[in-house]
Amino acid sequence: MNARPFLKATGLTVPGRLDGISFELARGSTLAILGPSGSGKTTLLRLLAGFEAVQSGSIEIDGELVSTPGRIAVPPERRGLAFAFQEPALMPHLDAIGNVHLGVRESKPARIAAALQALSDVGLPGFEQRRIWELSGGEAQRIQLARTLAFESRLLLLDEPFASVDRMCRADLLSRIGDTIRRRAGRGIAAIVTHDPADALELSDVTMVLKSGRVVAYGAFDRIAAGDFGEWPALFLAAGFAGRELA
Repeated sequence: MNARPFLKATGLTVPGRLDGISFELARGSTLAILGPSGSGKTTLLRLLAGFEAVQSGSIEIDGELVSTPGRIAVPPERRGLAFAFQEPALMPHLDAIGNVHLGVRESKPARIAAALQALSDVGLPGFEQRRIWELSGGEAQRIQLARTLAFESRLLLLDEPFASVDRMCRADLLSRIGDTIRRRAGRGIAAIVTHDPADALELSDVTMVLKSGRVVAYGAFDRIAAGDFGEWPALFLAAGFAGRELA
């Protein structure tokens, strides 16, 4: 007998943005979501988080129906959610470590320990007392990523988490946090929106490619790259490795 999927999305539709998206993920899965700009990647992540309602379709998390047409049955704060936005959402009155342990619910010593580990994981040891206005764009994005990783969640959702990180730091960051993301996904799932196929290759065990709000490929990265789901998804990944975006 097949185990029940941890996350089940059925027919997710938002007019003009998503059209009938369906997929399932087992507990412990890490999903990379790729596609051209405007293909619906961020919209899909927001639906999983519970920030938006679908017009049609449904979402189940661990057997519980959390979203139905026009209704968010379980709000984000009850989904066990950790979410990293495209633009870092940091508290300017807190220092770096204060921002990182903001969402951690354990006792203060445990919060600080988790925050210190998360800062190390993203390559920013020694940044504990930095003020937010002292950070570069890439450092601010890594602080937000550290906060997301420090929080024990069932849904780890990352929206372009490396967009402001320069190429050399990005490669180092990917090697640092891969195991951390997979460990966090063990309590549920992780999903990462990205434009860069290198992120999917390094971090995910399942890859989804969207085009015009529809799934055009879903499965193992190497199968998509080999053309098992058609020519366009394979060309899209190849263009991404070359630093181009295929429309």
